[in-house]
Amino acid sequence: MTKMNPTWVVCLKQVPREPVFKRTGDSFQLDRERVEGILNPYDRSALEAARTLKGEAGGSVVAVTMGPPAAEEVLREAMALGADRAVLLTDPEFAGADTLATAHVLAAAVRKLDRFDLILCGARTLDSDTGQVGPQLAELLDVPMAAYVLSVALRKDELRVERRLDGTREKLAIKLPALITVEGQARIKDPVSLKLLEQAFLERSITRWTREDLAVDPSCVGWTGSATRAKEYRVIERKRSGEVLECGTGEAVDRILSILMDRNILGR
Repeated sequence: MTKMNPTWVVCLKQVPREPVFKRTGDSFQLDRERVEGILNPYDRSALEAARTLKGEAGGSVVAVTMGPPAAEEVLREAMALGADRAVLLTDPEFAGADTLATAHVLAAAVRKLDRFDLILCGARTLDSDTGQVGPQLAELLDVPMAAYVLSVALRKDELRVERRLDGTREKLAIKLPALITVEGQARIKDPVSLKLLEQAFLERSITRWTREDLAVDPSCVGWTGSATRAKEYRVIERKRSGEVLECGTGEAVDRILSILMDRNILGR
């Protein structure tokens, strides 16, 4: 870890409150122009972890997101919640990116920063829930990583983490620089004042980088650099049925037990 002024980089994503898709050629993409964007709740947990580390060791928190110009809103929110600096990666060439293409852009942005000690990502996102960007980013930057982290603490030059994995809890020590993905949808401990929100939206500046600002291969970004295609999608409709029992308690119990046994819910 950098002895003076460590840098905690938090990767954020603006996700739709309710996903809406559009067809592009022979594939589907999220139609971001028709949905309300919010800060991914898991990324709020990552931001809170970065604030905790800053409280222990000082330094600065840098919030980074890739997206259309409207994604600036989540960076403003992050600054109101404690981020010291914000970077928006926006370019039409980034559109249609899958997790791998996104990781390539984020990796180029991290390399462009002066330095970093730890990268923090949400363990997953509400819109795709793949959990892939963090591990792919760690691989591209060639740094150690731990996924599904529940808590973090610093011990000299090591990061001590506790994580949940396959039904068990592990405690790990990781040399910095490194990357972690943070589990859970934590609430920011300190309430955000209207003054901080006003400063974030009216007074603070955001750095904007396009593809030309980054040392990234054009063939690795956006639709062209994406290794996956969504061929179809469908909305899952849940159908429920009910039965009203107008009878005495004993008869109702017998009827309920009969239904549960017929459906093999109680086992045989």
